[in-house]
Amino acid sequence: MAKTRKPPCELLLPSTHTWQSWAGAEGASCQFSGEQTAEGAVFGKDAQRRVLALPATHFWVLPAWLKGQPEHLRSMALLHLERMGIKADDDEASVQVRNIQGKEGAYLTRILALKDQPVPLRDSTRLPDEVTLHALCYPLVQNSITIFRELERLVVAITSGAQLIYCTPLSANKLDGNALAELNNICLQLGFQGVLGRLESIVLWIDEGDITQIQRVTGLTAYRCDMPAPTMPARGSSLLMPQDVIAARQSQSRRAKTRFMALTVGAVIAAAIALVATLTSLALQERNMLREKVAELTPRSSRVMDHKKAWQEAAPAVDPTTWPQQMLLHCMEPESSKEASITHWEWTPDRLSIRGRMPNASLALQYTKEASEIEALGVFGWEIPAPVIASDNSATFEMKGARGE
Repeated sequence: MAKTRKPPCELLLPSTHTWQSWAGAEGASCQFSGEQTAEGAVFGKDAQRRVLALPATHFWVLPAWLKGQPEHLRSMALLHLERMGIKADDDEASVQVRNIQGKEGAYLTRILALKDQPVPLRDSTRLPDEVTLHALCYPLVQNSITIFRELERLVVAITSGAQLIYCTPLSANKLDGNALAELNNICLQLGFQGVLGRLESIVLWIDEGDITQIQRVTGLTAYRCDMPAPTMPARGSSLLMPQDVIAARQSQSRRAKTRFMALTVGAVIAAAIALVATLTSLALQERNMLREKVAELTPRSSRVMDHKKAWQEAAPAVDPTTWPQQMLLHCMEPESSKEASITHWEWTPDRLSIRGRMPNASLALQYTKEASEIEALGVFGWEIPAPVIASDNSATFEMKGARGE
């Protein structure tokens, strides 16, 4: 079964006694969604666009003939409000100026200004996208006066042609002689200002008031009819926005930014922790691998050292450069060795000891000097004492060498 598609727009407006919720497409007639309390309203969760229609008590709706260029109408409207003692901010969210008609350099203008009153919303979580006047949500009869109720208050709306030019709540609680006298006074003031055109009828959207009395007092045809369903305002038709809604939206924006920053910082910290954990895990894996390799190589290194020691012990037997006979030949390389008589010769891979006799001391010194300078014997550090001279002038020499580290 196909699901019913929910209307994309929600409209909250004041009815006779309470607030009501209506839904519908933009620019089309709305359908009733539900009744709410008289103290305030709250938007639903599913609407794509939310419109709040405030009662006439929240607005100044004033007509005025303004002379000047069309582009200066807004500035002239603000001056008109100032002359009437109404303080309003110079921005689109506080004052809306609409050109109704023009004649000989003057323009009939509707000035719609928000009063500084709190918005009757019971939940500031879901805020309106647009705010408009309640009376602007209905197709008003041309050149007429329409009387209806908003939250128990009598309200009068006056049109010039099809355009609303004036709307205000009445001080009277009932549609009696006092209310009609107040209505006549309003029409008289608007007539003096030249903003009230030819009125044709009085439309009653309420079940009260004496039709005969109304026609006799006002001189206009009066009739009663049901209040029509509201029309969803077109998008962008109103830029008005109460200050408390603006403040609430800014607060929501700040909270959203704070949440976003907190989430971003949390994500960065989590990523950093994950990165550190990953690097630590990799480092531990490398450490464990190195430990395993060291543990595997440790017995091998001891065997390698044993092999090296054994090779060093066996090297003299297989290395010609360290063969004992070769070392003896190196000892006999000096020219003076022809006169030498070697009486003692001892060699190990680490030590070499030579003792012998020479015919005289000079030959003994010459031999020890030449032998210590032989390149093959340079690996030894030599200890050479002075020759011992015998009675026949012969000299005994001795050389002791140890291999350096």
